[in-house]
Amino acid sequence: MSKDKATPAAAGVIGRRWLFPSALLHELDPDAERTGRRPRRTARDWVVDFTCFLLAVALGSVVWIMDAAWGWSGGGWLTTRFGFHDAIASLVVHGVAGAFTLGVLLNLGPRIGKYDVLGRARAFRPHNTHMTLMGLMLIFTGFYGFYAACLFIQSTVFPGWLNIYLSPTTLGTIEMIITFGFAGGFTGGWIASKGDPFWTLSGGLAGVISVSAGADVYHPSLGYLLAASGGMLVVWVGNYIEKKWRVDDAVGAVAVHGFAGFYGVFLVGIFAGGYPTGLNNVPSSMGGQLMGMLAFFPLAFLPGFIVSWLLKKANLLRVPAEVELEGMDMAEFQQDFFPEFERVPETVVLPTGEEVEAAPVLLDAYSQVNGHGSAETAGRRR
Repeated sequence: MSKDKATPAAAGVIGRRWLFPSALLHELDPDAERTGRRPRRTARDWVVDFTCFLLAVALGSVVWIMDAAWGWSGGGWLTTRFGFHDAIASLVVHGVAGAFTLGVLLNLGPRIGKYDVLGRARAFRPHNTHMTLMGLMLIFTGFYGFYAACLFIQSTVFPGWLNIYLSPTTLGTIEMIITFGFAGGFTGGWIASKGDPFWTLSGGLAGVISVSAGADVYHPSLGYLLAASGGMLVVWVGNYIEKKWRVDDAVGAVAVHGFAGFYGVFLVGIFAGGYPTGLNNVPSSMGGQLMGMLAFFPLAFLPGFIVSWLLKKANLLRVPAEVELEGMDMAEFQQDFFPEFERVPETVVLPTGEEVEAAPVLLDAYSQVNGHGSAETAGRRR
């Protein structure tokens, strides 16, 4: 099951250096190689950078603050009235971020060449699989610190730790669940993707997110099984979003964070129903978990969609096609910042499974975007 994934930081944007000058630049500018002229970023492109900051502020300073006040505190209305339980933020951090991202992606649109003229998805090979997987491993390392930061220390009362709802737990319990969550997620991702490297490691991330909501109460063996189910499901959900919805999610954020976040809260309703939550010790329940899911999806999706729609109307949501194809670093700084890594030919995997050179496919897609596509080239690519 081949999947196109760039580095996590490149969500929604083509990578550092997408095509080679001999193919891309000669097509866009026949004199480029002779003159050394390359696509350069304009003032509008710098404004696009600022719009990314605006989206981050909308999510981090508005949406996350509101959802934490509603359901990630001992006195939130979802907690005190419905017993909503999301101890380590499956939904209030990850699920909400995934729903916000979905709203943005619907306006951002797919990368050039992602879908053929029949709407079938092509797979872009990552520039450096090893560095991509290393980035995922760094995320795993950071999760241990994040889990610990979700607890309160109360050394005068046994067992000495409280969760975000001020209910007793232990640091060992939390860290054990994250370890078993990674293991189970790896297993599920590997099985569902048939060994795809990116989805195997992303399955580990999805596994942890799937058990985060109940990490303070789950037994490690249960955590492993639930994480394995989460790791499997996100692979299928990610491919469904890409191929059926035709939403180009370059790093699988909607599936790995969004779906797994909502799934984790749903699992608490099944496997931890009745556990007391919050200052009033309101029992958690499936009804309370569903209420949280219904409240948080529009809270996250609508701001992401509306803000990105406004940016799209102002022509500030994405960079020009030439910059997208050349790569942000190359267009902005005119140099490759990773010369120590060997460059391999860029390839894409067609819907038929055939792996071909990327340049002709993307140049043809670029021509179609600009209104003068080549029917002959399009037919050859199909």
